[in-house]
Amino acid sequence: MSHSALRNRNYAIYLIGNTISLHGLWVYRVALGWFAWELSGSELWVGIVAFTQFAPAVIFGPVFGVLADRFDRRATSILINSASLANMFVLGYLTYIGSIGIVGLVALSSVQGTLDGAHAPVRMSIVPNLVQPDQLHSAIAFTSVAFNLSRFVGPAIAGLVIAVWGVAAAFIINGVSYVTIIFVMTIVTLRSVSSDAERKHPWLELVDGARYAFSHELIRALLILVAMASVFGRGALEMLPAFADAVYAGGATALATLTSAIGAGAVAAGLALSRGTKWLNITVVRSAVISGGVLIVALALIGSFAIAVAIVGLLGVILSLCGVGAQILIQTQVSDGMRGRVSSFWGMIAFGGTSLGSLIIGAAASVWGLQTAVVAAGLCCAVASLLTMRPAD
Repeated sequence: MSHSALRNRNYAIYLIGNTISLHGLWVYRVALGWFAWELSGSELWVGIVAFTQFAPAVIFGPVFGVLADRFDRRATSILINSASLANMFVLGYLTYIGSIGIVGLVALSSVQGTLDGAHAPVRMSIVPNLVQPDQLHSAIAFTSVAFNLSRFVGPAIAGLVIAVWGVAAAFIINGVSYVTIIFVMTIVTLRSVSSDAERKHPWLELVDGARYAFSHELIRALLILVAMASVFGRGALEMLPAFADAVYAGGATALATLTSAIGAGAVAAGLALSRGTKWLNITVVRSAVISGGVLIVALALIGSFAIAVAIVGLLGVILSLCGVGAQILIQTQVSDGMRGRVSSFWGMIAFGGTSLGSLIIGAAASVWGLQTAVVAAGLCCAVASLLTMRPAD
């Protein structure tokens, strides 16, 4: 693996710190979903809380992308992660003393969603600046492996922490985890990339980024497919807290198991991508999204917990192949001067689509039932992706 990003010292240091921080993130996400269900017992509120995690990426994502291209990415990352640390400590303390309800939880999860949305284009822009161009696909894939390894291990940690110490401890653990990435960002060296682009008014730069992303045929097509997978695929998976309790009667332990299965599948996909991407193209990404829709339908119709674990594991493989594969294809096409803005559109669609999907599916589930709503989501995912095919495909 001569082009492995692990041979790059800066990236290796970053990967270690980022992996530790990501474990805290997944402890937080599992605890947040469970706490929302525990406080409300409502699929709608679970969907609303999930919506707050990603909605800021939809509303402010392109603006965050402009900032990522205008300001020092290292300093911006340190600032945002420091604010996240403070927010987690506030949430953990209020939870510990029992002074937070579902509305307060929505407010603080919205703050964290805004911070995560601001950091997403910065984070995606930092990785290409840590490695040489021929190491880029490997770096993106290994970063995905770290993200999904934390998705596998983090929920298991969350289940243990919630069972032994409670939800407040899970929030505090996430806060402490931000210290590692803050420290790492103070010691790594970012590769300088020259840019001759003339600085314009931020609004004009935003428009330039949108025009660049959506006039580029491959990038546009990939963003549309990512939207399908996020809204109808990952949006449906945000209903797992309700599935774990209402369908499988397994509580927080069942939720941790299901979330870990998704992570295990995604790790496998990331490792495959890290070994080379010559086989990766838009047809592979589209096929993954269609298959994901079919599996979402199967998840809704099958009441067996053991089979559900296997299905979500496969969904982890397929949805990661779509998301990470699309990101690799996009990052190898985009110019560095546009990287922050294009990354923000990817984040807006990937994370914002998940929040929109979770809100729609949660609302539909409260009216027509959980399983009916998820079946409809899976069908929309598969059918909408099929409709994006051109005759040449």
